[in-house]
Amino acid sequence: MTTTNDKKIQCAHCLSEVNRNQAIQERIDGHDVWFCCHGCAGAYKILQSEGLSRFYIKREGEWEAGAVSAARVSEDLFFDTIKETETGYEVDIALSGVRCAACIWLIETYISKAEGVEYVRLNYATHKARIRWTKGKITLGEIIDRITSIGYCPLPISSSSTETIYENEKKDYFYRFSIAAFFTMQLMIYTVALYAGYFQGITAGLKDFFEYTAWALCTPVMFYSGWPFIKSSFQAIRRGHTTMDTLIFLGSFTAYVYSIFALFMDKEIYFDTTANIIALILLGRYIEAGAKVRTSNAVSKLLTYQPTQVRLIENYQPEKPYESVMVHVKQVRSGNFLEVLPGDSVPADGIIVSGGTEINEAMLTGEANPKYKTAGDKVFAGTININGSIIVQVEQVGATTTLSKIVQAVEDAQSSKASIQNVADKVVEWFVPFILAVAAATFIGWYIYTGQILASVMTAVAVLVVACPCALGLATPLAILIATSKITRLGAVAKSGDIIERYSKADVFLFDKTGTITQGALKIEDIIAEDKTRLHALAASLERNSSHLIAKAITSAYQDDFLSVSDFSEIPGKGVTGVVDGQSVMVGTKVFLTESGVTLPQVPDTGHTVACVAVDGKYAGMIALSDSIKESAADVLKYLSGKGIKAVIITGDNRSAAEKLVEKLGIKGLEFVSDVTPFQKADIVKHYQKDNKICVMVGDGINDAPALTTADVGVAIGQGTDIAIESSDIVLMRDELGLLTTLHQTSVKTLRVIKENLFWAFSYNIIMVPLAMAGMIHPVTSAALMSISSLLVVFNSLRIGK
Repeated sequence: MTTTNDKKIQCAHCLSEVNRNQAIQERIDGHDVWFCCHGCAGAYKILQSEGLSRFYIKREGEWEAGAVSAARVSEDLFFDTIKETETGYEVDIALSGVRCAACIWLIETYISKAEGVEYVRLNYATHKARIRWTKGKITLGEIIDRITSIGYCPLPISSSSTETIYENEKKDYFYRFSIAAFFTMQLMIYTVALYAGYFQGITAGLKDFFEYTAWALCTPVMFYSGWPFIKSSFQAIRRGHTTMDTLIFLGSFTAYVYSIFALFMDKEIYFDTTANIIALILLGRYIEAGAKVRTSNAVSKLLTYQPTQVRLIENYQPEKPYESVMVHVKQVRSGNFLEVLPGDSVPADGIIVSGGTEINEAMLTGEANPKYKTAGDKVFAGTININGSIIVQVEQVGATTTLSKIVQAVEDAQSSKASIQNVADKVVEWFVPFILAVAAATFIGWYIYTGQILASVMTAVAVLVVACPCALGLATPLAILIATSKITRLGAVAKSGDIIERYSKADVFLFDKTGTITQGALKIEDIIAEDKTRLHALAASLERNSSHLIAKAITSAYQDDFLSVSDFSEIPGKGVTGVVDGQSVMVGTKVFLTESGVTLPQVPDTGHTVACVAVDGKYAGMIALSDSIKESAADVLKYLSGKGIKAVIITGDNRSAAEKLVEKLGIKGLEFVSDVTPFQKADIVKHYQKDNKICVMVGDGINDAPALTTADVGVAIGQGTDIAIESSDIVLMRDELGLLTTLHQTSVKTLRVIKENLFWAFSYNIIMVPLAMAGMIHPVTSAALMSISSLLVVFNSLRIGK
């Protein structure tokens, strides 16, 4: 509501004071209303017309006065951050002008009212919003206009936003701790003098001088350095709950207020207690923030490998001279041609169309040895061109590149909760009110027992400070943060934090065979048919439309021209059909042909993978293929066997080929299931889950997607198909099965560290709270112990990264 005095008037929307003569006056619903600017007037009218006037009630007490942002923002700024979803699009944006929880309510409510907007969530801590909308019903430009119309300014999220948040937090703690440390050191000089005077005598005038000086030195520590605790406590209390900061604030502020009364009542003062509590806890928070910066930077700094300036080739034509111009990377679009010189970073995902070079992909895969790539090979944003000039046709830019998806997946994982975190959350939820009650009971009990208010207050303060459950709150999230950063550095990406916990408890590992246990580099061993050349031509012409490894082997071995194909169809896990050169052709497993009504003769058992071929509904022959086992496969299976974890190979291949593979591996207890379809693979996963087994499925192809999705943890290897990677929980960025072992060791260690952290945090409080209640711990000692307990959790968690 607008309020006035003689000269100044408050803006009805933003509450800024403005000169009456300069204010904008509007007549709304029969009342005169004043605004500081047209932006506020516009926002006010929109909220009234949309029935959102409750915003002005919800914001009371939290709102910081200030005019709204009246910026006009182009949707082009967000072009490379838009992601396509099944029904429309999604974008992450930063919002300036967010000042309180009411802003969150207003923005989410107002934007979600727009037709076509599917989802809006705004994070108060980071001021980042995620918005999804339906294609064709609303545009990003209309959403941006809607946001700016109510006074908020949408901005693109910078690539280093996460790093900035943590670094800003660290800087803030550093400045506040520096101030606290400086004044506390000065304060201790006068406090020591007062203690000395207590034993050796001191004049009343000098004592008063020292005490008032101590008060003056403690005040900036209490209200500047301690401001994060004050602010957090009052915000929590307004929402009807308490936090860890509530205990710190009450402990330090109680000692501060008591000392002021003691000053005027000629009692002992304890300003040093207040200052030391805040300084020691800020030191602990500063060290914690530093650990977060180091671990989060390992991921967010990946994005800095992408160059900001690129060499764009306009009107590129193969074999003809060209010129490149330097442009900003944001101007690059899919389909553009870029020149990448030796030493440059690849600016976007794309295909090499000219030239050849060695590419260092260590930042993506963890593999130190560079790969030689030439025309037709795919390159990824952020990788380094070592020694050759190449021309790349762009396929993915901005947030849609593999590098950006990895960073986003890891950041999502680091912000998600492991289920074990729920234990700590439930305890913290009740712990703070419980400690407040214990502190009150301690004060009352001590006062009844001793009759001394000083001893009672100091004992209650010690309980409040020593019991702060910072270690409990840190125990799980910090361990998950460090673990996800480590496995990303090694070449694997976990998409959420709880995956690490499930992976560490796995009872069964199920492996796809071709391309996972084996190299996936199949080669033709034999063609069994009356007309081998014709059979190969028909099969290769049909299979060239498939991305399956068998299809690639048959196609790559064919040297002649492909025949014409129509009505192509692929049945995942079974085979392909189509009309080739006027004949109906079917290529696939024995089961597939049998189910399709083809009568098969007695096929000799060679122990190879076979692709049977039928022409015009009749069996025409078969192609036998062989594959080699990956070097690391046996080591991984031995590791699992040694840990007592069941390993099962499931394959759509025939039983003979599966048996031969298991025999070659020679792993005790290794099981296999053959002749299965993609959905049967998922059924096998469910079979184990019915027995309460935690299943990990490892695969790489389209036919693995149902099983990857069904499993408790789906693991896609890096050279797998896009759909397999999208269906998985963990992506191995390079084709190295040995990462499964490292991942398991890391996840087991992470869970062990989390349990150690929780055990320490619970044990600390169980021991220290009774000691504090008994008056055996001074408040300053409590602050030191509390900070040490948090730092022990930090240092214990850092062991995961080694």
